[in-house]
Amino acid sequence: MTYRTTPKMAKRKEAHRAKLLQIAIRLFGKQGYHATTVPRIVRESGSSTGAFYFYFRNKDDIFACALQAIGEQIAGLLNKAMARAGGDTISQMRVAVETFVLYLAEYPDEARILIVESSGLGAKLANVRRSIIASHCRSVEQALTNIAGSLPRLDPKVVASCWVGAVHESVHQWLRSPTEKRISAEALAKEISSFNLRGIGAQRGSHGNTAGDVLHGQSNGEP
Repeated sequence: MTYRTTPKMAKRKEAHRAKLLQIAIRLFGKQGYHATTVPRIVRESGSSTGAFYFYFRNKDDIFACALQAIGEQIAGLLNKAMARAGGDTISQMRVAVETFVLYLAEYPDEARILIVESSGLGAKLANVRRSIIASHCRSVEQALTNIAGSLPRLDPKVVASCWVGAVHESVHQWLRSPTEKRISAEALAKEISSFNLRGIGAQRGSHGNTAGDVLHGQSNGEP
């Protein structure tokens, strides 16, 4: 006899899995990886141990799924933000940084998982974390390649790693700072994006020119 999964059953299973994942993200984000246990996830979600192991192999597995879900959510937000920024690559790079930083500030649990907790947890989880970072680096590298003619000479691959690293490290330090001593998330986002754009010679000045324009002898008043 063959048992078939109906669309209603599949939807219910997906909702159950999503709830377990949502609770895991909250616990990992607030308590950290090591302090979070499978029994605690099960209890907080109102599920059962059997149901947990139906969807996930172990704690590492659900943490990896949490990381992947966060990465996918960020990718979707960045794509939408860059589309709204129009066709100017520099504007897209700026808005991507600021959108990313503001997302992490708005969702501290997800931020802690991605920026803090995912580091140093073994090869499998390191690979998931690295895949997310590598995806961001590839996007920056492609953007730098697209505008290479208007910037000082640089190595897109190396600079892309520096760009992404500056974002992650700045947010890491911001998250670890006492709340009362933090600058606002908006100020943080603008500081990081401005720093990165200055680093590639593309920071816009008061007249709308980029440093790259100035270095190449161009301005708004020149053809």
